[in-house]
Amino acid sequence: MAVIFYFSSRSTTGVISTNSITRFYVFKSFHLIEYAVLAILLLFASGKIKITIPVAYLYACTDEIHQLFTHERTSKFTDTLIDLLGIVIGIVIYKIVKKSFPNSFKWL
Repeated sequence: MAVIFYFSSRSTTGVISTNSITRFYVFKSFHLIEYAVLAILLLFASGKIKITIPVAYLYACTDEIHQLFTHERTSKFTDTLIDLLGIVIGIVIYKIVKKSFPNSFKWL
């Protein structure tokens, strides 16, 4: 969460200087990846999807509120939906890995 907060506090100007479509896909991919990782880490911590989804999505919403007050950043509800998709992807990855390697995850 601290890493997400840090990057949300930074300006994205000059990060990618290509066309707007490429920029859109790169930054939305970042949303998917960071929230998939967050969901996996929350599942490791709690072991419960019923806790992981609301906590991760609530953080996504508060992150967008935080961006309202960050210079050169915007807050969009659609970004929280992309974050939610990343959360679901992270849960699916967690479940696949846990099922594929059951002996490695006995402690979970």
